[in-house]
Amino acid sequence: MPEMLDTHRGKNRRRTSLTVNVLALLASGLLAGTAAPAVADPSADAVNAIDAHYAEFGGSGSFLGAPLGPATDVAGGAERAYQGGVIYYSPNTGAKAMYGEILVKYKSLGGPSGPLSFPTNDESGAGDGVGRYNDFAEPGGAAIYWKPETGAWTLKGKVLDAWRESGGVAGPFGYPRSDMTVDDGVATANFEGPGGTEIKWSENNGLATQPPELAASLPGFRADAPDVAVPNPVPNPDIEGTTDSDGSGINRWWGIPIGLAITAVVAGLLAMLGRRRPDTTTTTRGAPTPGTSATAAAAGRQGFTPSRTDATAAGQRGTANVSGAHDMHRDAPTTRR
Repeated sequence: MPEMLDTHRGKNRRRTSLTVNVLALLASGLLAGTAAPAVADPSADAVNAIDAHYAEFGGSGSFLGAPLGPATDVAGGAERAYQGGVIYYSPNTGAKAMYGEILVKYKSLGGPSGPLSFPTNDESGAGDGVGRYNDFAEPGGAAIYWKPETGAWTLKGKVLDAWRESGGVAGPFGYPRSDMTVDDGVATANFEGPGGTEIKWSENNGLATQPPELAASLPGFRADAPDVAVPNPVPNPDIEGTTDSDGSGINRWWGIPIGLAITAVVAGLLAMLGRRRPDTTTTTRGAPTPGTSATAAAAGRQGFTPSRTDATAAGQRGTANVSGAHDMHRDAPTTRR
């Protein structure tokens, strides 16, 4: 009887073991079936573009060397690795080659799945015969610059724009010596010099540089530095006034003080004529009427003209002519002859 029980227990153990193994196989098959679709093949357009670009470089005889495997799918595009580099592809950027230290830096930042997105050019010379760079599709612009002495570093956005406006690697700042950083909305990049060492940019304060005076040499950027002002391309009427449309640069509102000066001169002449009135009437028209000189002088002081004297009437006509000329000068644009 005990022998029969042991035999029965042994059969049960074998059945249990067999069931566990079958379930394990089924589970592995199900897992394998669900994991396989996660790896997608790149599109035919991506493969063809990468292969064509590889051929343009010279295929396996180029610095890229032989492929290390087929093209694979990445977010938004595809890539294919070679012995000497990688060719990346996206519909918006096309197929572009990267290699060396810039490729290493790019991969450390997440490659095409990172913030830089896909490269927009093949790795190219920086223009000085020494360094290299790649541009990227990150919104606002981004680039990695490299040379042996400084290494590979990233620049982005307005800092990249200002640096390139200054002359890039051939300008006063030279090559970057660190990645651009952003702290509280202020983007900062450090450079090797020799004429400049830092560029900062923020939406609130605009551009700032070290040394500060370099900011004023970059047109199109608002400076945030002591004693440095970048001219505003849009005139401010409240501050600068309005200039003539002929481009002469003469402000037409200068006509107001000029007209006032002419009026004062004419008023003075009228007053002098009024004071000389007794001598004139004595010589040509007989004795003067008492109070004529005082009346003329008072008229000159108060701004009205007696109608009884010819000299005063002439002065009145002169005043009217000067006033009309002043009005014309004020309203008409100034022209330079």
